[in-house]
Amino acid sequence: MKRKHIQRTSRRCLTWSTACLGMLALCASTTAFAQSAIPTGKFNAWLHEKPVPEAPLYRARMAGVASYKTYHANATLAFNCRTDSAHVSAELTFDPKVLGFDTDPYEGPDATASGPITVTSGNDAPVRIKVGGWFGDGGPFDTGTPFLFGFSLDDALVRHWTADTTRGHNLRIEVPAAKGGGSMTVAFRWPDDDAVFKQVVLPCLGKPTAH
Repeated sequence: MKRKHIQRTSRRCLTWSTACLGMLALCASTTAFAQSAIPTGKFNAWLHEKPVPEAPLYRARMAGVASYKTYHANATLAFNCRTDSAHVSAELTFDPKVLGFDTDPYEGPDATASGPITVTSGNDAPVRIKVGGWFGDGGPFDTGTPFLFGFSLDDALVRHWTADTTRGHNLRIEVPAAKGGGSMTVAFRWPDDDAVFKQVVLPCLGKPTAH
């Protein structure tokens, strides 16, 4: 009787140890996935988009990884230029359900939160920018209806990013949780070939603002 009890206890300990090891392995693989999901080399490329054929709107989009608490998901960042406009805007796209990130305070015209988000490129000083949010079209990288953070960019900042020295550097975006609990971070790496990026954004730089 005593031997059976010891055997049952041993089996329970073995099962618990196996479960713990499995959880540790899962955490390790999740972290590795988050790091490897940022494209590298020739796979880290700009995607050129013209979402509305009849409109003078162009986009350059790159892929990265969003992280919140212990969760990770794919994300994209698109730079928009209307050739009849004077500024470049951006859209940060991700699936909040995968991350458990509450986007409700950021959504729509009645939003109670606007950030600011913090954008850091390489060793540059962080830049803080207010955002608005909505569910919409995330382009060909995304399926379903993802959430988009939209924001305008200063001409000088965008022109700085077109410099050859920007290529290959990390780009980090931090989005604060509106109700506390830490920030969502989104990581990208500027592609080595920036021809598409320049093609899209340069026509919108240096134009006088329309009145």
